[in-house]
Amino acid sequence: MAKLEFSASALMRISPERAFDYFADHRHVAEVLQGVTRWEPIGSRTTGVGARYEVELVAMGFPLRSVLRLDRWRRPHEMGWVSESGLIKQEGGFTFTKTAEGVRVELRIAYEPPAAAIGALIARQVDRVVRGRLQRALERIRDTLESAPS
Repeated sequence: MAKLEFSASALMRISPERAFDYFADHRHVAEVLQGVTRWEPIGSRTTGVGARYEVELVAMGFPLRSVLRLDRWRRPHEMGWVSESGLIKQEGGFTFTKTAEGVRVELRIAYEPPAAAIGALIARQVDRVVRGRLQRALERIRDTLESAPS
């Protein structure tokens, strides 16, 4: 099966640095992204290129586990990752683009479902669920950051 991709974005009335710092803190992930049950650092490094995380996302009742490694880190412009293990290979990242109103935060995820028929079926179900979760998560983060004192 070919690589699939989706994205979500939100305009936030905050600085790119503030947005970047919020997304760079792994402790926020499970609070705002429904279905993530685990996002924990592996080792002492928690930020920057090379930081690794054990991740679990439950979608359609299936726990999907993987290890992600940060491979891009340019504050306050972008951060990104690739999967090192897991049923579904993925890569993704956030970009932070300064605008007159604040910052546009875009999340892009590209993934390659497993070749087996069951894997493709699961991937289609997960895709539908995750797309909506990502957009809602960015909107919740925007609301949180815009309402919190700087």
